[in-house]
Amino acid sequence: MSEQPPFSTNSDNSTPLATGWRIAIGVAAIAIIAIMGWQIWGNQPVAEPPISTPPHPTAAAKSTPSTAEPASAKVFFQQGNTYYQSGQLDNAVTAFKKAIEIDPDYVAAYANLGAVYYAMQNLTEAENAYRQAIKLAPNDGDLLYNLSAIYIQEALAGGNVDQDKLALATEQIDKAISLNPNLAAPYYGRGVIKSYTGDVAGAIQDFEKFLELDDGSDPKATNNATALLKQLRTTSGQQ
Repeated sequence: MSEQPPFSTNSDNSTPLATGWRIAIGVAAIAIIAIMGWQIWGNQPVAEPPISTPPHPTAAAKSTPSTAEPASAKVFFQQGNTYYQSGQLDNAVTAFKKAIEIDPDYVAAYANLGAVYYAMQNLTEAENAYRQAIKLAPNDGDLLYNLSAIYIQEALAGGNVDQDKLALATEQIDKAISLNPNLAAPYYGRGVIKSYTGDVAGAIQDFEKFLELDDGSDPKATNNATALLKQLRTTSGQQ
């Protein structure tokens, strides 16, 4: 089957809840794990950025479920998007699962299921859903980034930094960038990781790259990156 990246555009897909829309874990969403007074490099805490709202649907290319897919899988998929939009997350989970039950190769349904679980902070199920989506579409950079965002949140939860989880997140981000160097979100995630691991110069470089590629569609992410970059530059002695 063919899946186009979720952040691409498609001229024949103009309705807000088009079947192919894929919910994305917003870039700013991972800011909820950015330090709340924690010490990182040196004695400087990262400024606490605004807490993001749950992931939001992003205009996406039309999804193409497998050719054998019954029409009802698309119906359930769109129902899931509608439920998500209205905040009925449990119903969204049920709808996406029904779409997957009908078409086990429906990549976008797995991806949206993962994003809904992320919004519910059920990170284990979110990870499982994204892993299945990536298994079906291993070259989708957006899916790899979204999985990395889950790893980052898991790594920084509970008061201790889980270096193994950060390594897994970095691996996914590096793959995403390799597949699509012009995808902004992974640079944001990697900037957060490098901030935690003490690589100030690398974090600055990644946040600069994110802002270079940023299209402004997630203002919270733009503001977060700008604030974090300013603090990193101050800490490193840059103007």
